[in-house]
Amino acid sequence: MDAEVIVPFAGDCPHRRRAFDWVTARYPWPVTVAPGGEPWIKADAVMPAVEASDAEIVVVADADCWVENVADSVQAVADGAPWSIPHRGVHRLTERSTALLLAGADLSDLDTEERPYLGWEGGGVVVARRETLLDVPMDRRFVGWGCEDESWSLALRCLAGAPRRLKARLIHLWHPPAAREDRRQGNPANWALLRRYTAARLDPVAMRALIEEAR
Repeated sequence: MDAEVIVPFAGDCPHRRRAFDWVTARYPWPVTVAPGGEPWIKADAVMPAVEASDAEIVVVADADCWVENVADSVQAVADGAPWSIPHRGVHRLTERSTALLLAGADLSDLDTEERPYLGWEGGGVVVARRETLLDVPMDRRFVGWGCEDESWSLALRCLAGAPRRLKARLIHLWHPPAAREDRRQGNPANWALLRRYTAARLDPVAMRALIEEAR
């Protein structure tokens, strides 16, 4: 199946690097590292790699996340789904559990930092046809961490259609958190832009205008 995995990655944190090495070794398709700059803008890492890809189906996957059934989401898109998310619950491992996992422990015996929760549709792992991601790109106006994934999911839902969402666990490997003003909002500018995406979520004309603003 013609697919490529694009993994945005930046910085020199050894914990993130170990997670990246463990995760990317497990994909059965070619993996492209999408390097980011300073300040971090996820869209500036992801979208050039999507544009350069020769694959029909693209998996955009965070470097610190692993989902065992990504192949099922790739198949769902190959079968006609506009886009797909392989996971529901996010399981954020503790530092100790992450070390055990990297040393070969079984996933079923690992502790989490908090109760598993429903992950954002646009975060963690997203699978779609390359042409869909070029038509509905990430917005480069989201600077730093926070709100960029949620806004992308709203745009994809509005303009591409509802995703095929599967039920696997997303395993989030521990690393020191990225600096941000707020885990939910990221920063006030990101939050304000997300509110615009939220307001446009049922209006394709307004959503398309938001995307064109960012190009």
